[in-house]
Amino acid sequence: MGRKYVPTGVMCSEILSLHLQSGEAPESELKVNLEEIWSSGALFQTEVPIRPFTFVWFAVGGYEFRGQVIARELYTGLGYFIEMRFHPSCQWSEQNYRPKHLFNPVEMLTNRIFEAMPYAPISPSDGLFPTTFARTAALASFEQVSR
Repeated sequence: MGRKYVPTGVMCSEILSLHLQSGEAPESELKVNLEEIWSSGALFQTEVPIRPFTFVWFAVGGYEFRGQVIARELYTGLGYFIEMRFHPSCQWSEQNYRPKHLFNPVEMLTNRIFEAMPYAPISPSDGLFPTTFARTAALASFEQVSR
């Protein structure tokens, strides 16, 4: 594919309607699976080829993302993977729209690191650092060991 670097992209899976606008032909709608999304684009899986430079858009979570197909690749048995670059006015963020099945590898790695730590946060809502109680308990156990 034409993509060389995807900053802060996340893998996901969600079926949505992709609208195609090509030349003088009437707009058409196609069901696709959203596979990845990042601030400036997205990757879809479909059984139908979509030509590069086709203008496309989709609406989710109260937001509309418009852009252009920049690459497509056929994987035998899987279908076509279509890469869309968002128009500069359509930036994605997790605060604007969170796909139903979201997999953020960075978040998963961070969670694994903190789960392996003694006195790790009890839940993700505690933030990235141990709670005051956990820090106090860790300090107390350190003092006992060092005596």
